[in-house]
Amino acid sequence: MNECLAHRGPDEDGTYINGPVGLAHKRLSIIGLNTGRQPIFNEDETVCVIFNGEIYNYPQLRDQLVTSGHTFETETDTEVLVHLYEEYGPSFVSHLEGMFAFALWDAASGRLLLARDPMGIKPLLLADDGDSIAFASELPAVLESDVDHGGIDQTAMGQYFSLGYIPAPRTAFENIRKLEPGEQVIISDGEIKRTQFYTPTIEHRDIDFRTAVDELRTRVETAVEKRLMSDVPVGAFLSGGIDSSIVVGTMANQMDDPVKTFTVGFDEALFDESWAAQEVADYHDTDHTEFTVGPDDIRAAIPDVLDRLGEPFADQSLVPTYIVSRETSRNVKVALSGDGADELFAGYSRYRGEYYSKYYRRIPPAVRGSIIEPAVDRLGVSREDERGERIRKVKKFLRGGEPRLSHRHFEWSRIADDETLAGATRLTATSDGHASVQEAHDDAAKYLPVNRQDDLSRIQAVDTRFGLPNQILHKTDQASMYNSLEVRVPFLDTDVVEYALSLPTNYKITAREQKRVLKKAFDDVLPTAILERGKQGFDMPIGEWFKNELEDEFRATVSTLDSDFVDTAAVLRHLDAHKRGTAEHSKHLWSVYVFARWHNRMRDRGVI
Repeated sequence: MNECLAHRGPDEDGTYINGPVGLAHKRLSIIGLNTGRQPIFNEDETVCVIFNGEIYNYPQLRDQLVTSGHTFETETDTEVLVHLYEEYGPSFVSHLEGMFAFALWDAASGRLLLARDPMGIKPLLLADDGDSIAFASELPAVLESDVDHGGIDQTAMGQYFSLGYIPAPRTAFENIRKLEPGEQVIISDGEIKRTQFYTPTIEHRDIDFRTAVDELRTRVETAVEKRLMSDVPVGAFLSGGIDSSIVVGTMANQMDDPVKTFTVGFDEALFDESWAAQEVADYHDTDHTEFTVGPDDIRAAIPDVLDRLGEPFADQSLVPTYIVSRETSRNVKVALSGDGADELFAGYSRYRGEYYSKYYRRIPPAVRGSIIEPAVDRLGVSREDERGERIRKVKKFLRGGEPRLSHRHFEWSRIADDETLAGATRLTATSDGHASVQEAHDDAAKYLPVNRQDDLSRIQAVDTRFGLPNQILHKTDQASMYNSLEVRVPFLDTDVVEYALSLPTNYKITAREQKRVLKKAFDDVLPTAILERGKQGFDMPIGEWFKNELEDEFRATVSTLDSDFVDTAAVLRHLDAHKRGTAEHSKHLWSVYVFARWHNRMRDRGVI
């Protein structure tokens, strides 16, 4: 199991076996380089912990614990966990600020604790077959245990083909589950108890815009400063978008040396942001490194990425994120990213879609269904140029005409329509995908202030709790840790998250502007060209490559798929329609391709 995680920690390893419990750890050395080998123990070695992540308030916690009489043997943040547990018991986890997943064993009481950080930045999985349990940071390690994984979870597969990922708590296997963000699991006396130790504290803030701007700036600056804590070099991902540019600009203001920045560009102009990243790098005089990616680079990286996945995951940007992480890791061990700001400050196009959808829904359904939507459907679709991209977005917007919010949210989040899924899969993909989004909406009320139930706020809260950890953060963790690179996320400091979710919606989005309060808070660290440019997703032109350079690879992979879940003949017909330009199936085709590689590998290994 531990060898499966060698990429997450190439510097040191350690194991601990005591009666019914075995713990193993692979370490990526960031803090306390010479003294932090894990597992780490308390003074009498009755409490033991293995830990992934960073505790940003550990210096303060350490001082408090020393004052209380505890003795420290290392200089790492990990050691505060065992002593905090001695002080507070299982509730100690509420004292932690940071990103983390850990397992703590209390030998005296026979109690095992597992926990995942409040925002779900770090992953943790738990398998339970009724007789024994196994846990790990990644699914392949769990599959190496003797715990029965239970076979493929069909509901999870339905969610995957609908959304492109499998949301927590499910995994691809029935007996393996992901811990939710902010969840703690206590295993003792043969019982498993799950508790939610964190939910955001959100207070409605009736404050003027200028006050909101100033307070937001302070909180983000503090969050960035915390994440510069390291005994190894720190850099930053720089896409040229608003979010990463703010992080880089804030780092530049706080660091004595030039910030090391890294970006990836594409040969295809529609997907390339390298010019914008260079603009920011020049503005802040960073030590900038740029990599350009083409089909050959993607083809070469696909085995390194997809063939490590424990379950299918169809976010197309996983591969370029892997490439930029690989190149970044050759220069630094830690990188900051701008993840999370789109969800918190209404940066995605679906938020603009929701903003305008109320006007579209005022058009009589008969007019929409018989005139507008058929006319748009007749337009060809392609991602080769800006016109094709605009048509694609219009079609996506029209899917949001549903009267119920959760239905609109699902339509904007899904990667394939009903007809495509019904033809290509033998699963209830649409209903499973929608059910998971509906459950997320039902759960969202506790993340919103009672007196602010507007639809946009609800979607943002759902995305922060649901889509962000299950898709964006999972992608970043996988891509970076495959390259032994730690990524830190300042916008997901809980002080920033709670403040952002408490602000009025019109402070974030108006008829003409998105991320309004965030842009205003940092307008002095953003070049004018960056401040005024629109949102551009970090994507790759896989749909165009499937028409050309990667077509043979796609056909060969899908043709060898032997699964009751997928109709391969129908998928190949979808590829033909995609090539002709009569349908736009980029995300759908990629999801099938990823699934086929995963399924074939699991079959060959005898896992399924």
